[in-house]
Amino acid sequence: MQDLIIIKQLPQIESHLKELSTEIDKKVENAKGLVCTDENVKAIKQVRADLNKEFKEVEQQRKRVKEEVLAPYLQFEDIYKQYISDKYNSADNDLKEKIDSVEKELKFKKEKEIKEYFDEYKVVNAIDFVTFEQAKINVTLTTSMKSLKEQVKSFIDKIVDDLKLIETQEHKAEILVEYKQSLNISNAITAVTNRFKAIEEEKKRQEEQKTITIEMNEQHEISKESYEQLENIFNKPLEQPKEENQEEILTLRFTVKATKTKLKELKEFLIKGGYRYE
Repeated sequence: MQDLIIIKQLPQIESHLKELSTEIDKKVENAKGLVCTDENVKAIKQVRADLNKEFKEVEQQRKRVKEEVLAPYLQFEDIYKQYISDKYNSADNDLKEKIDSVEKELKFKKEKEIKEYFDEYKVVNAIDFVTFEQAKINVTLTTSMKSLKEQVKSFIDKIVDDLKLIETQEHKAEILVEYKQSLNISNAITAVTNRFKAIEEEKKRQEEQKTITIEMNEQHEISKESYEQLENIFNKPLEQPKEENQEEILTLRFTVKATKTKLKELKEFLIKGGYRYE
């Protein structure tokens, strides 16, 4: 293509920056050499303010020059956009829409074909609980049907192998339920195994607790019976002592087994009844 854009004259910018640079070097070197003290801090602030003021003035000039230099180019860019780039972009967008529409239809047909193959291969292997989406097969125009079918076959074959392994497990029904949710054979077996282990441990714990409760109840009944026998003995009406002979004081020794609460009750009973005990 021949040159359609020609720059006939470069922007001419008269510059005295090099001359100004020498003067700036002297001012900057002098400013950096100043020592700041309590006595001259105001003077140094003034030096700084003067330098900043000069710099702002130069910056304003730079910005003005930039605007003047860019103005012709910006005007050219608007014209270029109107007569050239907008037309190319319009054609490109139109062609892109047409291509996308065709490729979308081709991809749809390809995806439909591979889904049908997926469903057929499921039926052949007697599998009815998985969907095409679970296989996570990315259907693209560049991927061959052979490659896509191999991905489907690999996915279904793995499930078949997993189901065979599940059949060998002790809790195969429970594992199958777990497996259908995640399609992860390792996680399914581990989850069910741990679950049944926890159930067995809980049953064992409940049986042990039940045994302890029965033993405690039996002990309680024995203690209650002994306490009632003792209570009957102590509640027996005392015979009135004969005037001529004082009744002989006897000693009765026995061992009482009961809970702490029952022993406290027994102690209170003996104290209230006027019995001496050791």
